[in-house]
Amino acid sequence: MNKNIAIYWWAFNPPTLWHLHVIESVLNESNIEKIIIVPDWFRLDKKYNIKEENRNELIQIFINILKQKWLNIELETYFIKWKNKADTTTYQVDKYFIQKLWFQPYHVFWTDISWEIKKWSWNPNKYIEKSLKKIFIPRKNYDFISDNLENYTILNTEKESDISSTKIKENINKKNKINKLVLREIEEYIKNNKLYWWQNI
Repeated sequence: MNKNIAIYWWAFNPPTLWHLHVIESVLNESNIEKIIIVPDWFRLDKKYNIKEENRNELIQIFINILKQKWLNIELETYFIKWKNKADTTTYQVDKYFIQKLWFQPYHVFWTDISWEIKKWSWNPNKYIEKSLKKIFIPRKNYDFISDNLENYTILNTEKESDISSTKIKENINKKNKINKLVLREIEEYIKNNKLYWWQNI
């Protein structure tokens, strides 16, 4: 089995053009040959505010587009179906994939996470800083903080972005266009199902 696999664990709520850019950059500009997309479901730092069926369909639309682009990706739905009532952590995700793959994959992060890791109270023996295999993608307005970090790579992409799912929701509620923030198919699904309006969140 190919060991150059990366885990992209994120909310994808909704999937954005920046998510697409990250995936393309990792596959085109690193030694990673396959990315496993891992939508999370229960995290204490996230507010999902969307029906499960709608989120699943948004993610499937995104996956179908990635496959049409011939990107080597796979969807892992374990953490959506698991519905654990406790906070799901990067540590748990890593252990799950080590058991499933029989080796440790890389994990894809934006550079803002380098600011946050040291605050993670659930991080046993600084596992995330030292043992986790990490790929960092530059994010606009967030410098990379390398203090006490080991076992990582910084991918120098041509773009830096501040596109986030939160920004998309804010634009929807302000009745601003989101066509430059998401793929056309994602935009159409959001509009047709009236997702993320203030009445729904």
